[in-house]
Amino acid sequence: MNHDIKLEQLDALLKNGNADYSILKNETTITSAAQGAAMYGISLSETTPTLIIKKDGEYMAAIICGNSRISFKKLKEALNAKEVNLADPETVFNITGARIGEVSLINPELKTIIDSNVLKNKACYGGCGTPKATLRIATNDLIKITNAQILDFVDIKS
Repeated sequence: MNHDIKLEQLDALLKNGNADYSILKNETTITSAAQGAAMYGISLSETTPTLIIKKDGEYMAAIICGNSRISFKKLKEALNAKEVNLADPETVFNITGARIGEVSLINPELKTIIDSNVLKNKACYGGCGTPKATLRIATNDLIKITNAQILDFVDIKS
């Protein structure tokens, strides 16, 4: 799908949801939480990557803070799952149409879980599903629009 069309669809979805958001255009593709934090002058915890995980055969979007990593032990317990893994890059692309690092915060076709640490942020900065674009969205609107389940499933990086 064309990147401009993807951004227009995201924009329409967020407008319809009355979200407090901005779609920010970047000169380059952001490849890490640290790079995003530096570019926007925000803390690492305000960067919120979306990871695609597979839980007992079902794919879902998991949103975490950039200063944390998924604890698969906590995630298995929180989801009452036998097996939880990260999706491989090819699967991520097939499901979302985006490469790892560009996955949108908003994936209407997927169940979304958000780590409880994300709630400490007034706004989240993450992918739009296209290169060279960042979504800034009020945290409460992100939860509302994704109909996310809030869980405790990360360890904070030291």
